Amino acid sequence: MTDDNVRPVFVSRKTAAALLEISVDTFDMWVQQGFVPRATINRGQITRWHWPTVEAHLAGPPKLEADPFTLPPGPYVRPSKRGKPQKP
Repeated sequence: MTDDNVRPVFVSRKTAAALLEISVDTFDMWVQQGFVPRATINRGQITRWHWPTVEAHLAGPPKLEADPFTLPPGPYVRPSKRGKPQKP
């Protein structure tokens, strides 16, 4: 078996950054912004990310908190005659 056939399961931040081909500082910023999930294992000085979860998170569609086609309620949005907000 060669090293090319081994897929990582839990990786350090340095390894995760290398696998994503970004700097460790960029990886830290992505974790802070929620672009990459937080570490799965965080025990003292040992911090590891579950690599399949990171891959799935990055491969999935972006999660939208709200419908981008619906205006939020506010003073400039008139309710429709049916009581539902109008779409733009």
